This record gives sequence, C-alpha cells and structure tokens, in this order.
Amino acid sequence: MYDRSILLLFFSLRIVPSVAIFGLDRSSSEQVQPSPAAAYRPDYDSTSLPQLQHDKAKDFQFGRFQSPDAVEKAFRSCRSSSAFKLYRGKDGRTGQVCSTKLGGDWVLAESKQIAPSCTAADVLIAYLNPEIHKKANGDKIQSIQITCTGPGEYRQDVVLKSQRVITSHTGTMRYMQTIRVDQIGSGNYNAFVKLDPDAKSNTLRRPFDALAVNVSLRQVQDDVHIYAAGLMRVNRRVVPNLILFDASGIAGSMAGKGTLWLSSYFEKRRNKETGLSNERESQRKRWHLKDFSRKKRASLVALQAVNE
Repeated sequence: MYDRSILLLFFSLRIVPSVAIFGLDRSSSEQVQPSPAAAYRPDYDSTSLPQLQHDKAKDFQFGRFQSPDAVEKAFRSCRSSSAFKLYRGKDGRTGQVCSTKLGGDWVLAESKQIAPSCTAADVLIAYLNPEIHKKANGDKIQSIQITCTGPGEYRQDVVLKSQRVITSHTGTMRYMQTIRVDQIGSGNYNAFVKLDPDAKSNTLRRPFDALAVNVSLRQVQDDVHIYAAGLMRVNRRVVPNLILFDASGIAGSMAGKGTLWLSSYFEKRRNKETGLSNERESQRKRWHLKDFSRKKRASLVALQAVNE
C-alpha cells in the first residue's frame, strides 16, 4: 500500500433527465452548448462487479450505473478497507487517499472526499471551471481544454508542466481523455474517464500509458460524497522502474491529493456564505438598534413637550 491516490475528472451538469451538462472551453470564457447526459437510470445497477485480480488489471471493467459501494467492493481482494489514509493539506484540502500497486506497472488509485453544502451539479461546475481549477493546481497544470463532442460526451486536452523525477525533468506532458457522464436518480452522477492512447496531441512522455477512472458523485442530504477509483498503467518513459508511480507529484493536480481542493473550495464557499449571512444579520441588528434609538429619542422629545 502506498499513500498515493487518483485521477479525478468529471464535468458540469444540471439535474436531468431534462438536465443539461455544461462544459467550458479553455480558449473561451463562454460556456459551450449544453448537452444532455449520455444516459439516465432511476437507480443504481444492482449487478455485482467482478473482483479486481492483482495480475489482470487491464481486464477489469467498471461497468455502468454502479453505486460507489459496489465499485469499492470490487477491490477488496486487492486491498483492505483500512488502506485509506486521512489527508489534510495546508490549504484546507481534506479527504482519504489510497494507492495499491498491482501486477506489472498497474496501479489502483482511490480517493474520497465530501463537498459540503452543495449539489452534485455545483461540484461539477466548479471542477470544470478552468480558472478555479488552475488557481487550485497552478503549480502542475499548464492548460486544460474541454470540448463537448456529443450528448454527455466530452474530450479533455490536458497539458502538465514539466515535473522533476529523481535527477531529471519530464518535460511538458500532453494527453487527451474522453469522458462520459451518466445520471442516476434525481441527483447522483457517474463519470467515466478514459485515456485516448491514439490522440495525435499526446506526447510520448506522459504520466500513464493506460487510464480508466470511475467517479461517483452521490448527494447525501446537503453534501456531495465523491469517490473516485482509477486503474492506470505507469509510463516508464516518465517514471523509472525504481520508483512507484507518484500520482500526487507527476500527475499533479489531476491525481489523488490534487483533487481534494474540491472539499476545500466548497468549505471556503460555505464559510463565506455563512460570513455574509452573519454580516447581513449584524447589519440588520445595527439598523434595528439605530431605528429603535431614533424612535425612543422622538418619544422622549414628544413626552417632554407634553409635560411642558
């Protein structure tokens, strides 16, 4: 077990079946045309996923419309549920992360976090916003571009800044991924992310040769529980054999701890909204006291006039 974690990618949408999913093109500040979810199902699929086999990671299929509990259950043969470690960053990022070395150059990476006082649509819109994303991960990401290619289908072009590996640097890394977003019920979503190994924009030097990630967004009362699980095959052109794939370092803001800014972002947003609410209440009380004092002074003046 290693204290690493997972690539978390997903996209903005609003509530469906009539729901629209919105993307933002990095080259433009305007939203692309809305696209309905790729598919809708009123509840999670009850079919159990097959167990992930340590030496056959490439054969594992995430399925579709699976609940986060069902996905996590499929990994029990490879790692213990106690493998998750709490992480708290200096910038407020909070969540649980886990990374498991599998056969060959494969890694199972997972992360859990809670975005407070929001909806799943809020989470997706925030994650898709390139300005927010770069502000949270500017030390790793050079640019991101997201394009809607069909109903609930997107392509994401990612450029990572050069990262230091042992005594050398990776150079700028570029790769393209496809994303499919589905809705389950009135407010739960699954996003499936897959590396396109044949994309012409890919550089030979990129963090992984293969990648498949399932991201579950589940509404739990006023919060959104986020569970991401991904299987990736390390690109040894970038990561030498003597070290494990460093998800938090090389994949940068797109992996593991780098995605936990969502919990911090919504925590700060809640605190800001609470602060504004408290300020408005304080202003209301101050106005009430001033109004009360003014009326009291007027009453005293009137009473004094009567007495005279």
